[in-house]
Amino acid sequence: MERLVADLLDLARLDATEMRMDSAPVDLHSVLDGAAEIWRHRCASAGVDFHVEVGDPRVVVSGDAQRLRQALDGLLENALRVTPQGSPIVVATRTEPGGVAMLEVRDGGPGLSDDDLPVAFERAALYEKYRGVRQVGTGLGLAIVHRIVERLGGTVEAGHAPEGGARFTIRMPLLERTEP
Repeated sequence: MERLVADLLDLARLDATEMRMDSAPVDLHSVLDGAAEIWRHRCASAGVDFHVEVGDPRVVVSGDAQRLRQALDGLLENALRVTPQGSPIVVATRTEPGGVAMLEVRDGGPGLSDDDLPVAFERAALYEKYRGVRQVGTGLGLAIVHRIVERLGGTVEAGHAPEGGARFTIRMPLLERTEP
């Protein structure tokens, strides 16, 4: 119940643009490193393989590191909820042509159907479809991720992962890519 109330409050604040977002240069690898430290242990406790893929040495975007981490944690929470023991969860960063930074979460869970992809970020859409079929959260997590990423000037999309499950990709304008 506490999680549902917190999610509802976050979503209401995001919808009302009342959630504070501090814009500053954010190194995606720093966000990923902080998350990986915690999620590596959580995944190990659940018997899930956790992997990090870093494509470029330093990827910097303009955003709010705390909110970007909140979005990443939301995607990882969903992935861990549905990924069976022995299957992978992968977090990746890289740059794409056109000055785009990418942060991706992929899993080896049951995945999404083609019909799920366009509605994945709608409130409770996947919750209603999969409740009683597989583990579900509050039905608000992906909507929160979507709103956070939009407020940060990025996009997020759902797709199919090569690991067999779901793929969620956050794209944001790249500020800089440099050698460490």
